[in-house]
Amino acid sequence: MAQVHGELFTTRMRKATRKIHSVSDALVNAKFAISLRDEKVWGGGLYVFYHIFAYLEDAKKRLNLSDFDRLFVHKLLYRKLAFEEDLAHYLGPDWKSLPKSNALENYLEHLQNLEKENPQLLMAYIYHLYLGLLSGGQILTKKRKMFGDKSDATAGYNDKVTDFTGVDIAQLKNDFKAAMNEIAEKMTEEEKEAFIEESNQVFLMNNLIVNSVRGQNKVLCNLMYKASAVMLVVIGVVMVYKLHK
Repeated sequence: MAQVHGELFTTRMRKATRKIHSVSDALVNAKFAISLRDEKVWGGGLYVFYHIFAYLEDAKKRLNLSDFDRLFVHKLLYRKLAFEEDLAHYLGPDWKSLPKSNALENYLEHLQNLEKENPQLLMAYIYHLYLGLLSGGQILTKKRKMFGDKSDATAGYNDKVTDFTGVDIAQLKNDFKAAMNEIAEKMTEEEKEAFIEESNQVFLMNNLIVNSVRGQNKVLCNLMYKASAVMLVVIGVVMVYKLHK
C-alpha cells in the first residue's frame, strides 16, 4: 500500500483535509439536523448530491480506466439508481425538471473540466463522497429514523441511497481504502500532492452545494417559533403561579 514513512496515503489525505472536512461535517449536520422533520429539504439535499454521484458513475463508464474499476470495490457502491428512487419518493415524479442551483452547475462544470484535463483527479471525488455515504450518510439516516416526524404518512419509508443491506459496511470501507492506497502506489509525489489538493476542493464544493439547498431557513424559523411558543407558555404558568402564591 502507498505509504510515506510508514503512513498510508489515505491517512495522509485525512490529515491534510482534516480542517475543511471538519467544517464540512459541521455544516452538513447543522443544515440537515434541523431539517430532519422536513421531507422536502431532505429531498433537496439528495437532489444536489445525486447529480454529483451520477456524474461520477457515468464518467467511470465513459473513461473505462482500470483504476476507476478498482476503486469501485463492490457493486453496491453504485448509487445512481438508489438516488433516483429516493428522489421520486421525496420530490415527486417530476423531480428531474427541478432547476439546478448555480453552485451545483459550477460543481458539475468543474467535474467536466477535470474529466477532460486530468481524469485521475475525479477519483478524489469518488473516494471522499462514497466514503462519506458509508460514514456520515449512515449516521444522518439513523438520526432521521430516530427524530423524524413519526406522524408523517411516509415515515416508514427506508432511504435507498444509504441502504447497504447484505454487505458489512465496515469491511466495505476497509476494502475501499485499501483500493485507494493501492492506486496511490503508482502515483508520483507530484500526482499525490495534486490529489490531496483536489481532495480539499471536494469538501469546499460540497459545502457550497449544501448551502444552496432551499428550505432550511424556513424549517429553522418554524422550530424557533415553536420553541418561543413553548417558552411563552412556561413564562405564563410561572407568572400565574407567582400571582396566586
